[in-house]
Amino acid sequence: MTPEKVLSMFERQYLEGRAPVDIEETCANFAAWLASAWEQLEAGQRTQLVTVGAALWREGYNVRAGGATKDLW
Repeated sequence: MTPEKVLSMFERQYLEGRAPVDIEETCANFAAWLASAWEQLEAGQRTQLVTVGAALWREGYNVRAGGATKDLW
């Protein structure tokens, strides 16, 4: 498996409408999975996965806020 293949899988899920609609539930499920796997992960993996979780959380926040972001540009 390559990063490009995984990105293609993400894109295909989105384009086919199979990406999760409920971002809050997705974020909560990801957090539960990460918590259960935490001790088996290395520090760098934890950091990367927390970054992914933060992106999910931000997306959910933006949806709840009606698309408002802190980005001034």
